[in-house]
Amino acid sequence: MAKKEGKELATVKVYLNTGIIAGLVGVGFISSTLIFGVLVLVLK
Repeated sequence: MAKKEGKELATVKVYLNTGIIAGLVGVGFISSTLIFGVLVLVLK
């Protein structure tokens, strides 16, 4: 029983970490797109 609980906890941790990584990648992509757009406007 203890092994099963540990496994479930590990699965939850992996799930949460995946969500955090996906969120960071999304924020990074949006911010880089905005920065690129501003640079294009400034250089024009």
